[in-house]
Formats: sequence, C-alpha cells, structure tokens
Amino acid sequence: MALLWLSGIISYLICSLFVIRKRTVGRYILDFAKGYLTMWLSGMYLHSGVSYLFASVGALMGHTRPLFYKFDGETTEALALGVITFMSPVFGLILLFFFLLLKFLFNDYDNAVFAASFLIPVLAFSFFKSDSFIIISLLIFGNLAVQYWPPALEKRLKPTVFTRTAFALLLFFLLMLAFFNKYVYKGFGVQKDIIRRGPDQFKYVAITFDDGPDPVYTTQILDILKEKKVPATFFLIGKNAEQYPDVARRIAKEGHSIGNHTYSHRSLIPLSAKATREEIKKAEEAIKKATGVRTTLFRPPRGIYSSYSRKFLKEERYTIVLWDVSAMDWAELPPNKIVSGVVNRVKPGSIILFHDSGDLVTFKGGDRTSTVRALPVVIDELRARGYEFVTVDQMIFLSELMRTEEQVDENNSGGDQTH
Repeated sequence: MALLWLSGIISYLICSLFVIRKRTVGRYILDFAKGYLTMWLSGMYLHSGVSYLFASVGALMGHTRPLFYKFDGETTEALALGVITFMSPVFGLILLFFFLLLKFLFNDYDNAVFAASFLIPVLAFSFFKSDSFIIISLLIFGNLAVQYWPPALEKRLKPTVFTRTAFALLLFFLLMLAFFNKYVYKGFGVQKDIIRRGPDQFKYVAITFDDGPDPVYTTQILDILKEKKVPATFFLIGKNAEQYPDVARRIAKEGHSIGNHTYSHRSLIPLSAKATREEIKKAEEAIKKATGVRTTLFRPPRGIYSSYSRKFLKEERYTIVLWDVSAMDWAELPPNKIVSGVVNRVKPGSIILFHDSGDLVTFKGGDRTSTVRALPVVIDELRARGYEFVTVDQMIFLSELMRTEEQVDENNSGGDQTH
C-alpha cells in the first residue's frame, strides 16, 4: 500500500513543480509530457491498475492544487490527454481528432474541450477492460467538465459546487478506506465470533482465494496447489459457479474447502434484508448445484458486512471468515511484491487472502497472472520457514480445540483452588 501512495505523491510533485506559467505551445507540450511521464513511472516501479489510478489522481491534484503557485485553470486538458494517451494511444488520437474538429465547428476552445470531454466515458467503456483505467477516464471527464463548464450554465450551477463536492467525496472515500481497513483486519477488538486468524500456538496458515471460479486463473492455481500438495479454501461467487461449474467441481473434487462469497459480489451494506438473504441463499444454491457442497463458510465482499447479514448468517449456521494477511493482488502488483508482502507479514495462524478472479470493482475479469506466478514462491518460502498449510475449516477446528483446552485448564485451576 505504501508504494501506491508513493506513486501518487511522486506524480503530485512532478505535476506541481514543473510549470510554465505562460500559455504557449511549450506549456501544452510540457503538461502532456507530465501526464504521460507520471503514468510511465508508475508502470516502471509498480505496474498495476491501482498504481496507475493513484498516479493519475496525484497528477491531476498536483496540477490543479499545486504547492507553490496559484492554478490558473488553463491547461488541464493537455495533462489529461497525456494520461489517456499512455493508457491507449489510439484513444488519445481519437480524442484529439474530435477536439480539433469541435474547435473548428464551434470556433471556441473552451466549448470544444467541454464537448470533447463527454466522449471520454463513452470511449473508455469501449477501449478498456480494466476497472482502474475506466475510473481514471471518469475522473478526467469530471475534471474537464467542471473546469470548462459553459458560462451559460455557470449562472445556474457553479462548477465550484462540483469541485468542492468532488473533493469532499474523495476525502470521505479515503477516510472510509482507512476505517474499513482497520475494521476488516482488526475488528476494533470486538466481533469475537468472526474468524480473522487461527490460533498462534502452531505454525499453521490457511491460503484462501476470493471471487472465483475463473476458467483461466483458478485452473492454474489448482494445478499449483496439486503439485505442491497444499489444501486451500475458495470463496466462490454464485454467478461464477453457475457459469463455470466444471471448475467449481474440480475445486471440491481435489479436496479444497469451499465458502460462499455472495451471488453477485454486491456490497452488503446498502442491501435490504430481502436482498441480503437472496445474495447469500442464491449463492449457496448455485455452489451446491455445481459442487454438491452446502457451504458453511462465508466471506462478505471486500470484507464488509451489515448487522443484518451477520444476524442472518448466524441463523443459517455460517461462520464469517475474513483474513489478517492480504496479498494485495487485487492491485495487480508484481509477483515479487506479492511474495514479499505475504511472507513478511505471515504469523502462526494467519489466514491469507488471494484472488483468483475479480477486478477492482467488478466480480469478473482482472489480471491474476501475478497471483499465479507468486503463489508457488509464497508456498515454498513459507514451508522453508516451517509453516504447514491447512484449510479454513481445519483452522476453525484448531481454534475450537484450543479454546476447549483453555476452558478445561481454567476449570481445573479453579477446582484446585477450591480444595
């Protein structure tokens, strides 16, 4: 996570410090180069969809909210074009062509930028499969639309309202991200019934995978686990189990544990009681139809659950399973970063989170090549350190066993004191 923030900070500094104040051709060229360079640098040392997202946000903020001078609002479009051109040169050329065409038709620079900006989301959904690149495109669209808001509309709704609202939403998102990071990993010391890790008396760890099954990456992961003789736990999405039942069956056939990860990977927080039940039960039915397994383990999407879902899961005899070590492979980190991040944070009893499918937002897609490459190295490194691998079911059994032994010891101690 630190490298992602570093990507944003470096981009912010580049776009904040290197400035030509006069409105010249050289300034447009420099701003275009800054947008392209910040993305290129992010790819050089991290190369993940999320790192590009952090880099683009840093670049836009550095340009619009610089450290040492007052922004005059003239050339954001050149920097944005540099970012877009890095993501797709064809996209960048098409956008530039339409801008020049609109400028010729309108004979007005600002209106041409404003009109051309509305092509960005349309082209983004056509060109990009990566959630990160689509989000970057939408951020750029919002930035340009606000900056070049037509004067005729400005009297009705000032763009500063949008700017302040967007900034407030961004700040809120970052605060909520920090909150949920602690909520998921630590639980604030409460929610004792939710499994985040196993007992630390033994050097056992549990490897888990979310968002599958996937016909490409899940099968490769299963091959690795079979070769290494490692059991794992797969939290399946109901829709994916319906679409790829053969892969789901293979997971069960090869002795791995299977958990419920909802039917469509919707966040449980805003759902009604009825919708929450449907997400859980439809997934349960789809997984059982594909594998013959009635799931008793549940992992909420993004590790976030509602009070009602927790109550309903308890009634349905589910155990909520989170994690204490994330591979951060959702950020499409390089394999070596995944390996070092996992190996250096694992402790006895750790539950490790990987993904065998899913993108930044959607429950399907995403490039899990780094996960596949990192997994065998993680297994070998942990084995070299004396760790053994178990499923989450086995981890829970060990936890219950240790809890029972502790209670027996307490009772015996109490009995000794009374005699």
